Amino acid sequence: MNEEDAEATQLLTAEQHAIADEEALVEELEEQVLNRGRLATVFLSLYVGVFLAAIDGTIVATLLSRIASDFNEFRSVSWIATGYLIAQAAFQPTYGKLSDIFGRKPVLLICNVLFGVGSILCGLAPNLWFLVFARVVAGTGGGGLTTLSAITLSDIVPLRQRGLLQGIGNILYGCGAACGGIVGGILTETVGWRWTFAMQGPIIFISIFAIQFNLDLPSTEYDGSKFKRIDFLGSFTLVTGLCLFLVGVSIGGSYLPWSSPFVVLPLLLSFIVLASFVYVELYIANEPVIPLGLLKNRTVAGSAFTSWFMTMVYFSNIFYTAIYMIAVQGASPTKSGSSLMPQFIGSALGSLVCGYYMRMTGRYKPMSVLAMIALVGGSLLLCTIGVDSNPNVVSIYLFLPGFGGGLYLTITLVGLIAAVPHEYQAVCTSIQYGFRGTGSTIGVAVAAAIFQNTLGTRLHERITGPGSEEVIRLVQDSVEEIANVPEQFHLAVTLSYLDAVHAVLYASAFLAVCCGVSSMTMKEHVLHSKVNRR
Repeated sequence: MNEEDAEATQLLTAEQHAIADEEALVEELEEQVLNRGRLATVFLSLYVGVFLAAIDGTIVATLLSRIASDFNEFRSVSWIATGYLIAQAAFQPTYGKLSDIFGRKPVLLICNVLFGVGSILCGLAPNLWFLVFARVVAGTGGGGLTTLSAITLSDIVPLRQRGLLQGIGNILYGCGAACGGIVGGILTETVGWRWTFAMQGPIIFISIFAIQFNLDLPSTEYDGSKFKRIDFLGSFTLVTGLCLFLVGVSIGGSYLPWSSPFVVLPLLLSFIVLASFVYVELYIANEPVIPLGLLKNRTVAGSAFTSWFMTMVYFSNIFYTAIYMIAVQGASPTKSGSSLMPQFIGSALGSLVCGYYMRMTGRYKPMSVLAMIALVGGSLLLCTIGVDSNPNVVSIYLFLPGFGGGLYLTITLVGLIAAVPHEYQAVCTSIQYGFRGTGSTIGVAVAAAIFQNTLGTRLHERITGPGSEEVIRLVQDSVEEIANVPEQFHLAVTLSYLDAVHAVLYASAFLAVCCGVSSMTMKEHVLHSKVNRR
């Protein structure tokens, strides 16, 4: 061996030793992080806000009918939900990029503040549209609470461990969601619905305090030029397109005929603007808010659309089962809220089971089949509920799609992250939450349109004669008026509400099938045991 070969061999050996030392150091650091109580502290600090966001979601589901009755605006009440969801849809994908630029911790703190301020404003709302505005403020922060918690965990935890932690996180989310319905119902019946929102403001400071003192991440140096990397045009076209769509479906059939230019024009413009959003993301934005180009990856696309359809099913089931319990079964807000618990318990359990399976096997694809059976089967069973259905049976039916949705929550997020290189995991997590956000927004809006149009049609078919228009107007604007209608109209009103709920649930079952088909397009990818994926 000549001198040059010997030197090259020596350099190669030194490089191999350096790599081995680096890997050993990474393993040692990971073992320290994963075995110390600090991980639990950081995890809980991140999920205080997620817990509150979950409470907020189900509080709204159980309070919609009461709020609408107070403001006499039941036909517009879906804006309370969609105002929050549209803000989430717009900002969830943006937070991944913002946190890459400015750091996870400062953006998380801002999200907590926005959520708290929005919640307090909700409690002070003098009318429906101020409440919608306050919900937008809360949604702007709430979107970051869920997205950035997931992104931060992916930064510090290996994928195989990540699935289990995602499951535990979804248990906390499920506990918050389960508590939300009951707490919201109790407070509504005692001190009033406004306190269910206002109380969240002070509690969010616990999350702010915990993140400030427990989340120790590398700081990012401020650079004003980094604003140029934010896709403002993409965010603007996404929000504008969704708002136009919501306006069209909200007034179509409820306030104006579908053929009215005030309905057709917003819908037409929404498709044009959303098409512009796609063009901006694909060809104009240097760093798109939702990098649609990554959808060329089969698993990324399958994961995104599975989440899209799944959130449509999830929110349709929550909101309209709650309305069914109040309007058809005559349940109190507390009873209505407690009836939703099985869905959240199922979701938490499904996510935990899936996370544990991933940790043990390093696989996620087989869970997709179980998720599809549970989601589709449970959604079809919900379509059979009637006037005299046992509330316990309804709860069992809700458990199944909840369990399937919980499986999908973990499958889609972990599968998507595993399908792309490590440096893309933050932006891909944003894709996931972006599709969830738009899915929930569109799902609630379309479900509201189906419900209101079916309700109006059935009421006019069943209620005729003198005074019928006044009765129809009253029960369309306030669920609480059902108890006050003349006896001869009571059954007709109840059956009309039941038909409207069924129409939403039939659509939900169809979307569950679409969700299952989308999940089958995902490929199996390796779930690495190390953060650096070696």
